Amino acid sequence: MSKNNILRGIRVIDASTVLAAPLIANLLGDFGAEVIKIEQPGKGDQTRSFGEGTWKVTNRNKKAITLDFNKEKGVQLYYQLVSKADVVITNFRPGTLKKWKIDYSDLVKIKENLVMIHFSAFGRNGPYAEKPGFARVAESFSGLTYMTGYPDRKPMFSGYPIADAMGGVYGAFSVMLALYHYKQTGEGQLVDLSLYEPLVRVMENYIADYDLEGKIPERQGTHNPVVAPNDLYDTKDHKWMVIPASTQNMFERLMIVIGHPELVRDPRFLTNQLRVRNRDQLDEYILSFFSEHTFEQLRDLLEKHEVAYSPVNSVADLIHDPHVQERENIISVIDYGLNKEIKMQGIVPKFSKTPGQVNWAGAPLGWHNTEIYKGLLDLSDEEFNELKRHGVI
Repeated sequence: MSKNNILRGIRVIDASTVLAAPLIANLLGDFGAEVIKIEQPGKGDQTRSFGEGTWKVTNRNKKAITLDFNKEKGVQLYYQLVSKADVVITNFRPGTLKKWKIDYSDLVKIKENLVMIHFSAFGRNGPYAEKPGFARVAESFSGLTYMTGYPDRKPMFSGYPIADAMGGVYGAFSVMLALYHYKQTGEGQLVDLSLYEPLVRVMENYIADYDLEGKIPERQGTHNPVVAPNDLYDTKDHKWMVIPASTQNMFERLMIVIGHPELVRDPRFLTNQLRVRNRDQLDEYILSFFSEHTFEQLRDLLEKHEVAYSPVNSVADLIHDPHVQERENIISVIDYGLNKEIKMQGIVPKFSKTPGQVNWAGAPLGWHNTEIYKGLLDLSDEEFNELKRHGVI
């Protein structure tokens, strides 16, 4: 087994669209799983229209094939692919899977120990099971959007569809648990995961706080609602910095930096709870100091006193950051469509013995049709060409 490919030998069928579910397959592919990405002939995945970068990153390392589930021959080909797979990832609505006869109950007749993850907007059961949904639907439904933004303005979304990101990571985690079970027992299983549930799970305190105290988290702007000081601060040369003084030691170091060590003993700021209550008064000292110093001056002071901080980076700042470069967080990957290397995110996390690798960016539509249909499924030239003529592939 190649040291880069801890999942070598695992074959994944990515029969999903857009972002979250394809990210599951993307993460598995980074560590050596063979991922076969299925798209509609002639149209491709919707993310191809979102801009070059989205497709090329989310679908890197995947073998791109075309297949029409609306045609009976397409479904039969899909069954052949499933028979040779370990994992199937899909995110069509439950009724759509049943209509095409590619639901879990259909596929386990083909591959009894199949691991299938069905990633949908609201899950396979419940009154909303057949509703469509995307990241912003999930973020709003979960309660995240309600508590994001400023109290006197409308709720806000993140600059990236965080539900898709969380869903992809949670989905990959789910698949690995199912594969671990398979390794122990030889049994496959169905994983039922919705787009909103990972968000509900990871926002740790808001359900318990409501149950125990009747507390509904409201929008706080850029404040951390339970820690102070913890906010964005503008510098003299107008570069934003985040300062999260989340511990007592960090608060005390920050007060030394801004030249007010006496505030540590101020009755208004003795504990974090008091600092949250008197946040505006405390911020006045920090804002005043930051407004009189440049980013570089503040950076040097904060690092000298070991205070946690970060600049608010743009993508250009990030790409050129020496730490990001040394960590290989940005890598160059061959793009078959453009016939050149392009930059994209590196692999996360870093393993000492099985680091994974990225072999190619998201491929052109149907790029691997010949390899999969003629090679893996052993179709003849005549069968292959007939399927193309009839729009099955």
